[in-house]
Amino acid sequence: MLRIGICDDEREDIERIEGLAVRFSEEHPETPVRIQTYRSPYALLDGIEESGGFDLYLLDVVMPHMTGVALAQRIRERKERAEILFLTVSEEYAVEAFRVKAAGYLLKPVRKPDFDEAVLDCVRRLSSENNPSLVLRSKDGLHRVPIDELVCVESFDHNKICTLADGSDLESSATLTELMEALKDHPAFIRPHRAYIVNMDHIRKLTTRELLLTNGKRIPIPKSGYGKLKSAYLAYMMGT
Repeated sequence: MLRIGICDDEREDIERIEGLAVRFSEEHPETPVRIQTYRSPYALLDGIEESGGFDLYLLDVVMPHMTGVALAQRIRERKERAEILFLTVSEEYAVEAFRVKAAGYLLKPVRKPDFDEAVLDCVRRLSSENNPSLVLRSKDGLHRVPIDELVCVESFDHNKICTLADGSDLESSATLTELMEALKDHPAFIRPHRAYIVNMDHIRKLTTRELLLTNGKRIPIPKSGYGKLKSAYLAYMMGT
C-alpha cells in the first residue's frame, strides 16, 4: 500500500493529481494506493498528527501562508521515511527541492508520463530492499514486518503484542529483550517502560506521565524515566 498525501490550494490541480494517482494504481496493481487530499499545509500537518504520515507527498510549491518547501521542511522534521515531489509552474524551485531531499518536481499542468515516471522512481526507493524488516516469530510461523510499520510492542502476561501502522496486531513469542536486540541498529526504537518498546517515529505527544502515539495508544512513563526519555526523543528528532 502506497500512502499518498496531496496538498494544493487549487481544487482543479488536486483533482488532476488525484486522478493521475488513481490511474497509476490501476495500471500498476502491484502498488495499490491510499490517497488523502488537503487544501492547505496546515490541514495536511493536522492530518499527519491525527493519523500519521504518508509514503509519498505531492506538494504545491506556492500556497498561501506556507510554501511547499517550508511544509516539506516540517515533514522532514518528523524523521520519517518518505518521498516528496513538488508541484510547480516553474523550474526555479529545483534548488529548494534538493535542500529538503525531495525526489524532484513536476511541472504543471502535470503530464501523465511525467507523473508515472516520477512516482515509479519513488516506489523503487521505498521498496523493501531499501526498507529493512524484522522477522517475528509467532504461534503460526514467521512474519516479516517492515521496520517503519512497527508502532510499538506491549508485554501482557508473557504475550508480546506488536501493533502495526495499519492498526493490526501480531503476537510474538520473542521476549522484549530479544526484540530490542533485533532492533539495536534502528535508533527509532526505545524502551520507555519495562513492558513496552516504542517506535519514536510514531510518537504524537510526550508528557511527564505518558506517550501518546499516532494510533491513539497511550504508553505510561515511570516518573524516574521521563528525563532520560525526553532527552533521547529530542536527540533522535534533532538527528544527533
